[in-house]
Amino acid sequence: MASRLLILAWAPNDQESLRVGFVVSKRVSKSAVERNYIKRILSEAIRPLLAELPGGQDLVIRAKGQAVGVRLPVLTQELVLLLRRARLLDSTNSVGPRS
Repeated sequence: MASRLLILAWAPNDQESLRVGFVVSKRVSKSAVERNYIKRILSEAIRPLLAELPGGQDLVIRAKGQAVGVRLPVLTQELVLLLRRARLLDSTNSVGPRS
């Protein structure tokens, strides 16, 4: 599932825990510093949502080229939107925009 800034992939896993991975390729930025910064921002964006997400899932969040230079609130909104569209996040929680 994709949005303007992010791509979300998910699959059930054999464990009861939720696992989250971030992918920022060299296509997004040639600079390792910038790629790592985007990963840290994505990690902060998903942190308040972790308690709301179901266990037993593997999530992979991939940044698109347009994610370079985008601030935390915007990435958080995109992430909430994707998780709600994937029905992984309940639309009644108070984080982010309602869809």
